[in-house]
Amino acid sequence: MVFLSLILAVLIPTALSYDAAYDKVDANKVLADDPLFRSYIDCFLDRKPCTADFSEEFKKILPEVIKEACAKCSEPQKKNVRKIVKALYEKYPDDAIKFADKYDPTREYESAFAAFVAEE
Repeated sequence: MVFLSLILAVLIPTALSYDAAYDKVDANKVLADDPLFRSYIDCFLDRKPCTADFSEEFKKILPEVIKEACAKCSEPQKKNVRKIVKALYEKYPDDAIKFADKYDPTREYESAFAAFVAEE
């Protein structure tokens, strides 16, 4: 019984969070390199293949990240998501609308996700 409890104590936090490798993504580097930033946007909007680091993986988890307002994100991931979403709306508002149309077409999660993005 103790052994099972130890295994669950190790596995449950891992199952309830995203890969720690995503913590190492440098959002500032992505945002400073417009072609790189565009490649992520184009991947997420199905305009071009996903070639940037983790872009294919991010695309798969985006619906859940939006639906759950990044509940499974680590603190570094939350900071990066906030930074990138804010930049998307500032630099490419038309793409931000397309992004919302694709990942939250009924705007069911919009207010909770916007509140998450607005947090500091």
